[in-house]
Amino acid sequence: MARVLAISSHVARGHVGLAATVPALQWLGHEVWTLPTVLLASRPGLGRLAKHELPPPDLDAMLGALEADGCWGSLDAVLTGYFPSPQAVAVAAQAIRRIRQANRKALVFVDPILGDADRLYVASEVAEAIRDQLLPLATIATPNLFELRWLSGAAPTALEEIALIARRLGPPVVIVTSALQAPTTIATLLATGSGFFELSLPARPDIANGAGDLFAGLLLGHLLNGHATEAALDAALQNLDRVLAASERQPVLQLSALLTCSG
Repeated sequence: MARVLAISSHVARGHVGLAATVPALQWLGHEVWTLPTVLLASRPGLGRLAKHELPPPDLDAMLGALEADGCWGSLDAVLTGYFPSPQAVAVAAQAIRRIRQANRKALVFVDPILGDADRLYVASEVAEAIRDQLLPLATIATPNLFELRWLSGAAPTALEEIALIARRLGPPVVIVTSALQAPTTIATLLATGSGFFELSLPARPDIANGAGDLFAGLLLGHLLNGHATEAALDAALQNLDRVLAASERQPVLQLSALLTCSG
């Protein structure tokens, strides 16, 4: 069992953000300390928009309390996802630097949630803060193709170009989700300093939001269970596909399908 600090959004209904990431990590046997950056009643597009952002001073106070309790040295990983403000990004980055001082082996997993479908869905100031403050701290980053293009300022299209840009992004390991999309398949690309590796899954119709958050939890969980990166990616994608197959044309991800997967 590993201990993970997870900082992202949380919803009461809809399985996005921490509501997807945390169950995946727990299913794989890990202890998760969750800190929501924003609370929503339902995922966007599912129900009424009711939300409460955790003010950055409050986020800082909670992180400070954990630090004062002597928790940092026992952490094996930090995962970051959605942030509503650049101030919240700065608070998280400062905490990660202090966590690294307490435990240099702690893995930093940055899921740079910026946007998709050729548009940002966070403010540009938030995207810039994630690029400038969190990405340089990452051991592993998992942008989708749009996010990779935005973060890099490049517009790669071919697989080799995508891999080259991903390797230049900064983190030792970059996994590009939805790197290439065909009518029946979607490819995920793993890029490291030594090369790249690609895996494809079937394209699933009408899938509810949250697949990226679920994938992040599955991938980190398998890495913390000792899998090599390629094996962890393969296992995470197979688990993800089982959930997506059960979630076709459903209003929310069917996380119960994890119970039929092998961990």
